[in-house]
Amino acid sequence: MMKSDVTRRGFLQRSVAGAAALPLMGLAGRAFAQGFPSQQMSAIIPFSPGGGTDRSVRLVTPTWARLLGTDDFGLYHSPGAGSLIAQNQMRNAPHDAHTVLFTPAPHSAWLAQLEAQSFQLDQVAWIGSYFQDPNVLLVPKDSPYDTIEQFLDAAASADQPFTASVSSALSAAHAATVALRERAGVPLRVIPFDGGGPARNAVAGGHVDCCMAPYWSATNVLELTKALAIFWPQDPTEGLWDAPPADDVLPFSMPYLSEPYCAQISSQSAANHPDHYARLVETFEQTLRDPEFVAGADAQSLTPFVNFMSPAECSTWVEEYVALLAEFRDSMESDLEDM
Repeated sequence: MMKSDVTRRGFLQRSVAGAAALPLMGLAGRAFAQGFPSQQMSAIIPFSPGGGTDRSVRLVTPTWARLLGTDDFGLYHSPGAGSLIAQNQMRNAPHDAHTVLFTPAPHSAWLAQLEAQSFQLDQVAWIGSYFQDPNVLLVPKDSPYDTIEQFLDAAASADQPFTASVSSALSAAHAATVALRERAGVPLRVIPFDGGGPARNAVAGGHVDCCMAPYWSATNVLELTKALAIFWPQDPTEGLWDAPPADDVLPFSMPYLSEPYCAQISSQSAANHPDHYARLVETFEQTLRDPEFVAGADAQSLTPFVNFMSPAECSTWVEEYVALLAEFRDSMESDLEDM
């Protein structure tokens, strides 16, 4: 769907209603031996199937489950409200460390900033990041624009604002789009989706003028799009888009904007069961070095992006992210009202 369900007025009502309709977590699975995990682990994904979060969770959880000594995770997709529905689902689940939420860190940061009455960062305990995905600006393969300079020149003189799809409001892709719009001084209308797959399909099909997307997450439309710039010091891969760094081709500077994809549990779970929490952190880091995961990452071209940040590093990243993007907050909030 092209219309977001994230607005300042409707955010909370939809989130509460959506959470109430969700199934109870962690009740299925085989009989387990005493210890932790004592039942099947549950993974909450705040987006629809097919996007980068969904694909990466399906890659990382089988190895993680093996190291934990359990069956593979049960996956639960809970899209909408900028990931607040998923956060409410985790908050309402048993606080026994069997329910993990996978999310790009910027979503938690912006929820705490824009919807502080319903979410605070101290509700979650970070387990760690597993890969970091820098943003790229994509246009359809048959687009007349081959460079970001051509694209911005055309956007500046267009009769109507160019449209830019993003996986969801409040994402790093949304922030990157706003940063580009503000610093270039061109009109871009943000079109949020309930997941990265639909957002990238929109640009691949020519339904929007561009898409701001995390690099690896968007490789499923590699053959259908062109990348005009990457908002990172360099393209981390060879033979994919080979996108030029934005700061190398633009007459103004752009912040480096990436999306660390992270796992977290409720802080109450961590407080109730510190030993369970420590085991989750330890085995999650081990997962990223495990040959099974490495082989899968290689097969999906994820290896250049794999990056473990500790719980403390995740918290520091969120703090720095909010400080970096303070200048764009008003514009992002304005976007929410127009969505």
